[in-house]
Amino acid sequence: MRLAILSLLATAACARDVSPASTTKTDAPSQAQNTVATADADKVAHASHAGEGEHAGCIYAGTEADGHGACPGGGQEPDAPKASSGHFGAPFSVAAAVPLTKAIGEGAGNTVLVSGTVEAVCQKKGCWMVVKDGTDSARVMMKDHAFAVPVDSRGKPVLVEGTLTKRTFDEAQVKHLEQDKGGDPSTVAGSRDEHVLMATGVEIKS
Repeated sequence: MRLAILSLLATAACARDVSPASTTKTDAPSQAQNTVATADADKVAHASHAGEGEHAGCIYAGTEADGHGACPGGGQEPDAPKASSGHFGAPFSVAAAVPLTKAIGEGAGNTVLVSGTVEAVCQKKGCWMVVKDGTDSARVMMKDHAFAVPVDSRGKPVLVEGTLTKRTFDEAQVKHLEQDKGGDPSTVAGSRDEHVLMATGVEIKS
């Protein structure tokens, strides 16, 4: 009898020492975590659609101060002027013009006034043109996408004031440019390095 009582007491003591099975608690996501996740999802969605539609490959995308070019926003691009010649944009601040070839030889970075001949123009809205001088050429973009040039100005003498740089256009931009000038985008591929004049003013002579 004594042994049975001792056995029962020992069993009860062991039962008190056994801890309940541990469980892992998973907290529900906080409001802040949900907000971050939603923002990340929005960024992914925006990135997936940024290159789609009419403005895919727009060369002005990301050139403005806020990092968003006028093309993706839509409706902000200036229309091409109806006059086939004249002064467009801001007045010139540089007195003497130099040939484009000389400006390229002197290097990039400074504000220059260059002369040349219009070789190509965006046929949609006149938002860019290519100026040629001898064997050298530069693509003219309008600073802040603030003005446009006549679409029928090809072959005309031109003066352009702006900052000369070099830029690499990716394949999407190269195809977009080909389409803008009335060509077939499927005929071009790969990236392209070009001289670029970010113009504040353009004067096309008749």
